[in-house]
Amino acid sequence: MKTPILRIKAFALLVIIAIFFSAFNLKEKRDKSFLETYKGTLWKYGEPKDGLTIYAQINLSESDPFEIWLYDVIDDCYLYERFSKSGSTKVLENRKNRVKIKIVESSAEYGIFTLTIEGNELKVELDSFINGKLFKEEQFTLNRSNDKIEQLSVCEK
Repeated sequence: MKTPILRIKAFALLVIIAIFFSAFNLKEKRDKSFLETYKGTLWKYGEPKDGLTIYAQINLSESDPFEIWLYDVIDDCYLYERFSKSGSTKVLENRKNRVKIKIVESSAEYGIFTLTIEGNELKVELDSFINGKLFKEEQFTLNRSNDKIEQLSVCEK
């Protein structure tokens, strides 16, 4: 008589454990990193008619977290930059709505980009360092864009 009751209790315990782990895994899946959440999104600052336009696309890869297109008003084309080529990019923090990226320019100079999403805005803070000391702080905001990046005229190098 005790055996069926013990089996039912054991089965109930297994069901409770399965539900617990299932709920835990669902929460884990919802907490994506910044790069996972915003991969492939395009952000824009300014307009060509104003003389300054920057596009930034967020990528999933930590070795290639973003790429940019900067409008060159003289040549009427976009300068393309992918920071992974230099091998000097390091993701310092990668949370849901914030990523911090260090880009080394030389042995003495580097910049730390902090990107934060607020609605349809990408807030960018750039801290520039020379010899380990903060040299310059800049802040700007890009807006989410549906422009077709593949239709931009990229400058020849």
